[in-house]
Order: sequence, then C-alpha cells, then structure tokens
Amino acid sequence: MSTLDTCPTAGPVGGATPTQAEADPAAARAAMVARLEEEGSLRPGPVRDTLLALPREVLMPQAFVRRSGPGEEPPRWDLLDWSAPQDRPELLGLLYGGPSVLVQHDGEPLLGRERGTRSGRRSRRCRR
Repeated sequence: MSTLDTCPTAGPVGGATPTQAEADPAAARAAMVARLEEEGSLRPGPVRDTLLALPREVLMPQAFVRRSGPGEEPPRWDLLDWSAPQDRPELLGLLYGGPSVLVQHDGEPLLGRERGTRSGRRSRRCRR
C-alpha cells in the first residue's frame, strides 16, 4: 500500500460542518491542542506553547485532499490553497485534524502550484 492510500480525506476541525469560528486558525490550533491534551499526548510546556502559536497554514499553505472513493482508480486529489478563501475551512481541518497531510503529488514543485484536481498515485509524500 502506498502512503497515498493512508492519507485520509480532509474534513472540518472536530468532524463537524465548519462555521466561521471553526475557520479561524487560532481556534483550530486551540482545538488541536485540546484534543492532544485530552488524549494524554500533550502536557503543559514549550511544545504545547509552540503548537498554540505556530500557524501551520503559513508553513503549509497548500495541501492535497483525496476526493476519490475507496478502490476508485486512478485516485483523485484536489490541491487546497490558503489563498483561496473557499478552501480555508477544509484546509484548516486537514492541517489541524491529526492525520498525515499530503503536500506533494507526482513530483510537482512545492511552490507555484495551481489549485485543482490531480489523479494518479505516484507521490509518496505524506507528513504529520
């Protein structure tokens, strides 16, 4: 199985329909930290403080989300982009939701990519 098969689809923060509040990066960071604390994966200290302060959407302004269903060949991926306001709620859910984040597809450069759909499975770059 490729890492593409293990990269889940994106969704809103907390799994609910996104609201304006959930589309707020600071709220998404706080929800992620709260979830990690509840799981027992995070304790007070510098790592917690950094996770609250570090805007992932600045570090990863684009990411791919799988749009194809299980077993659909070839798989389809959409590139979400922070500069597109309509992508922001879903991108926040992806970046702060916990699963791996696909940041490259089929050898595309990491800068200067246009939003849109790609298909195939040659990429293997998922990051947590």
